[in-house]
Amino acid sequence: MPERRRRNRWAALEAFAQGRLPPGTDPRSLPRLRFDRVAQRLSRSLQAALGESVPKAGTLVITVTAPIRLPARTVAQIGTRLGQPLPPAFDGIVCGNRVRVRMLSCRARGAPRVIVFVHNPQPSVRGLLALVEAWLGD
Repeated sequence: MPERRRRNRWAALEAFAQGRLPPGTDPRSLPRLRFDRVAQRLSRSLQAALGESVPKAGTLVITVTAPIRLPARTVAQIGTRLGQPLPPAFDGIVCGNRVRVRMLSCRARGAPRVIVFVHNPQPSVRGLLALVEAWLGD
């Protein structure tokens, strides 16, 4: 990968981590992310449960709609439904929450293998998934 493209990708990831969006991105088209205690617990549990099953050069992106009423059961059912080997995509209802999963074939150095977004139901999560896929360069 050319050095310039690598630097641009890192700059985009750092901007996203700080809450800045790339130029031309309409913030109303992205779902509002949740960072409450239940969302953080669900994220940690999914990363622990699925992290080892993701290939070293891949990234698993998971989005879950809030509110999450049964976090432990949701994690268990997501793990069961995804199974081994991981599917390239999944879109379904798990414990009353809409779950979307995308398996990307690349990963930024130092980034987690499993990235989890917990968000409000509206607007659609398609814009967020497209943004993550573009930044990771899949």
